[in-house]
Amino acid sequence: MKKLGVIDLGSNTTRLIVMAYEPGYSFRLTDEVSETVRLAEGIGPSRMLQPAPIRRAVEALRMFYSLCQSTGVDQVIAVGTSAIREAANQAEFWAALRAVTPLDLRIISAEEEAYFGYLGAINALPLPTGALFDTGGGSTQVMAVHDRALIRSFSVQAGVVRFTEQFVQSDPISRADLRRLREAAREAFAPLDWLPDLRHGKLGGMGGTVRQLARIDQKQRNYPLERVHGYVLTREALEWMIEELARRPRRERLQIPGMKEERVDVTLAGAVIIATLMDRGGFPSLLVSGQGVREGIFYQHFLADQPQPLLADPRRFSVLNLARLTHYEPEHCARVAHLSQSLFDQLAPLHGYGAWERELLGYAAILHDIGVSVGYYDHHKHGEYLIHNAALLGFSHREIVMIAGLVRNHRKGWSGLAPYAAIITRDDETRIARLSAMLRLAEYLERSKSQIVRDVRVQIGEAITIDIVADGDAHVEIWEATRRSGLLRRSFGREVQIRSA
Repeated sequence: MKKLGVIDLGSNTTRLIVMAYEPGYSFRLTDEVSETVRLAEGIGPSRMLQPAPIRRAVEALRMFYSLCQSTGVDQVIAVGTSAIREAANQAEFWAALRAVTPLDLRIISAEEEAYFGYLGAINALPLPTGALFDTGGGSTQVMAVHDRALIRSFSVQAGVVRFTEQFVQSDPISRADLRRLREAAREAFAPLDWLPDLRHGKLGGMGGTVRQLARIDQKQRNYPLERVHGYVLTREALEWMIEELARRPRRERLQIPGMKEERVDVTLAGAVIIATLMDRGGFPSLLVSGQGVREGIFYQHFLADQPQPLLADPRRFSVLNLARLTHYEPEHCARVAHLSQSLFDQLAPLHGYGAWERELLGYAAILHDIGVSVGYYDHHKHGEYLIHNAALLGFSHREIVMIAGLVRNHRKGWSGLAPYAAIITRDDETRIARLSAMLRLAEYLERSKSQIVRDVRVQIGEAITIDIVADGDAHVEIWEATRRSGLLRRSFGREVQIRSA
């Protein structure tokens, strides 16, 4: 695999990601480091970078480059955004950087920053049409998306460090300061007269501040997943956080569950910026993206042979990516998917489910054995863990819980969904039981992993009769499937008979 390091020198934080990849086929994150440098600190109207922030930023870049060199990274791409882009004394920064490292840092324009952020998010979120935004330390970029295409972008100097220095002059913030902060945010987004036209789509948010706010909200809700990407953050929850942050002094803000110390001073300004943007477009909620500029730059390399660096189907690709990284057996999984979906189609008069459930069942079939990469015993449990902790793209948290539940239940027994009550709907327990029963039966009809069982024919009467269409002796498969048919019988409330056609 090739290894690409991407460094993003932001106005607040500098981050490095290292991706190992085979172009167009598979990739995985192998390292991630971040350092709060506050490059925009004290920059003021003069646009002069201050000596201390320059030293912090240069030291972080030197350290990141050294890490890449020592860990065998093939190529390093480093970009600088708002603070360095607007600085009047760039020469001082360049002199300090070149004195300690040969790292080639490229300053990207606001339009390029918006484009790379768009690439990172559009390949990761279920957001075909709507708007994206990226709130950083010095600026906010807003992008309009239609049919997954970027159609326009907007950049404004409304960043969390910049607004904190300009408007947060008291601790806790005074009513007058909070009013000025809100007014400045409204003024910043006033030119976005096209944003309300996108309110029937979705809003996706990038940046450290939106992830910080999502973590706080998850802690408040006792959210059962440790996953920020794909989290739905409501405008109502955001207003509660603004009020809490505004009434507390710094030492009490530090006690808010989920709050990171390095963000305690700038999160209020960020929350106001994001809330104002949501109000400007009329969005009641937003989808949190764990991917942004750095991942967008990576996709440009990973998909370099395509006309555009867009995954044609992020959901299917990320399922196959996880399967490939865990050395799955393609022929076996394809046959399990075919058999389980054949059962699904023929049992439709009983379950009444549609294309969405069928799609999730197919994905679970591809992933059902990935836990073997950890160990054969309890591989259904290992598989569930891997799915909960994988970078599955384009899926809602509910869908991830469902796919993980199907994989957990594909072998034996039954693991309920009580821990995820805050995510699933009331009828999902039955839905997953029935889909798991089909997946389990398909797995045991492919017990020898030799694709002997070609298809199934289902007859629905007082009992469910399943005739096995085989290209050889399927005695073992029929025996195993019969032994494992209890979940199908219980979830549909009918006896089950499995026999040779």
